Amino acid sequence: MPQPAQLFETATTHHQAGRLDDAEKAYLALLRLNASHGDGLRLLGGLYLQKRQWNDAITHLEKAARLLPRDGETLTNLGIGLRGAGRITEALDAYNRALVASPDYLSALINLGNLYYETGRVPDALVSFGRVLQLTPNNPAAHFNYANALLSSGKMHDAIGRYEHALKLKPDYCDAMINLGMALTHAGKGDQGKQWLGIARTWFDKALSSDPHNVTAMNNIANVLRQQGKPEEAIAFYTRALEIRPDYAEAAINRATSLRDLNRLDEAMASCRQALQFKPHSAEARVNLGAMLQDTMRHAEAIQVFTEALEIKPSLLDARWNKSLSLLALGAYREGWALHETGLGVAHMRGEYPSPERRWNGDDLGDKRLMIWAEQGLGDTLQFIRYAEMCKARCGKLILVCPRPLRALLANIKYIDELPETIEEKDFDVHVPMMSLPYIFQTLVETIPANIPYLSISDDKRAAWADKIPLATGLKVGLVWAGNPRENQINANMADRRRSMGLEMLRPLFDVKNVQFYNLQMGAKSAQIDECGLRDRFIDLMGTVKDFEDTGAIIEKLDLIISVDTSVVHLAGGMGKPVWVLSRFDACWRWLQNRAISPWYPTARIFGQKTHGEWGAVVETVRAELEKLSLN
Repeated sequence: MPQPAQLFETATTHHQAGRLDDAEKAYLALLRLNASHGDGLRLLGGLYLQKRQWNDAITHLEKAARLLPRDGETLTNLGIGLRGAGRITEALDAYNRALVASPDYLSALINLGNLYYETGRVPDALVSFGRVLQLTPNNPAAHFNYANALLSSGKMHDAIGRYEHALKLKPDYCDAMINLGMALTHAGKGDQGKQWLGIARTWFDKALSSDPHNVTAMNNIANVLRQQGKPEEAIAFYTRALEIRPDYAEAAINRATSLRDLNRLDEAMASCRQALQFKPHSAEARVNLGAMLQDTMRHAEAIQVFTEALEIKPSLLDARWNKSLSLLALGAYREGWALHETGLGVAHMRGEYPSPERRWNGDDLGDKRLMIWAEQGLGDTLQFIRYAEMCKARCGKLILVCPRPLRALLANIKYIDELPETIEEKDFDVHVPMMSLPYIFQTLVETIPANIPYLSISDDKRAAWADKIPLATGLKVGLVWAGNPRENQINANMADRRRSMGLEMLRPLFDVKNVQFYNLQMGAKSAQIDECGLRDRFIDLMGTVKDFEDTGAIIEKLDLIISVDTSVVHLAGGMGKPVWVLSRFDACWRWLQNRAISPWYPTARIFGQKTHGEWGAVVETVRAELEKLSLN
């Protein structure tokens, strides 16, 4: 009968040669003779790790650890086995025990850092990776891992430096090229952001040159192209990645987003469903599919998809946020406003959220000071400032902080006591984000506060404009045909493309007799008046407009406002002026699926597209209605 020493030698020889089944038999024979053979238990446990037989590995490594309590390798391997079995807390404990036994044991530090990183404990990951970096300062992988943790903690510029250092040590480090590019895409803003996107593209291209089949590089090149407003080129790269790896769910989801940018919604939804074929429990794919269902006004289906996403991943904010928008679009305000609160503190939803502990919950404040802050856009502020009267009834002093272009106009609201340009925490007792007010006051469609008008022009402003506004005969109509393009925000820019039109599309309106048009279009798009040869059809005073009160002074003199879905709609509606809203097919939630009459603005009429991007029928309907009105 072979002796333990002979069996151990046979087992390790097979193991080193990669003959794992033969090695396993020899180790088991050894352990039948000597169940307390520490090295045999340790090595058999390692063999089971190689075979990904996690439970067998754990069984033998736990026994080895009891015999070798100071052996860092055994404890680290035990942690790997526990991690493989999904026993995260125990795995962390094993790695930490390994470091107590061997404080500088690199494998334990690396595995501990990776597990901290994977489970979202980024500060702890930074400590572990930082120690690896101290022990191996010329190790490119150490710089790479540390950079990943820095990137996840929001320290993008520090992460960029670490990725660059890793690439100095290893110029062909493909993963570092890709992650450096990803960091660059998020680090810059405004014009700087455009420049950094270009640099990021360079690194993705280098990664693809290094590995022509690297689908991650292709996916990221496509992401850059989409951010640069080149969805067709982006789709080509996503498709190329999917040809190499058909189960690459992330690329399928991203391709769907670019198809959506082009209003190719059937293809976009098919791409999402492709992702779900290969990743059936993907909450992210469902969120994107739900957004496309929203685009097709299938809000009930979208809600179901978002609900499924939340069942898979309850913490997914995008699912909660998008579900809230569909609920609001359907008029399900009670649940919709509650979910809408999840957007607080998230940059692409409702922005930063100062002093949560001092947030107002709607209680009567007595003589305390309540500060309302306008956390959304100009139009949102004009729509929801209607709640000022209700807020004032529950506090001693009402303070409003809002964008400068609105300050003069909103100063005319008698319920607002102060409108400071800047404010410090000592200047108010409690605060509330403006778009939380419908939730706080439990607004339903039937109870929308519509005490119109709630916006007005001061006597001084009215007097200042009295002689500036030529009052022509006939119907006086203000016109807006485009919104703010927000070119540095890709999703907002794509939405603006859907809600805006060129002035040329409105040409049929200029055939209506007995109508004088007034330009209310701000920005570069107002140049289209001359480009379309329509200067003689407009009275244009926008060159002297400085803020919304100036625009309001013009609107006050008009009979009707016709506008795409911009802040001018809310200004006119809040002033109680007749306003016709030209609304895109995937209407903003506030228009209740393009309901003809708005409960928010009794003087508004909604003219919605019947199909995506089709303004012709909308304009013809508006022209016919305008003709009727001009004859009265």
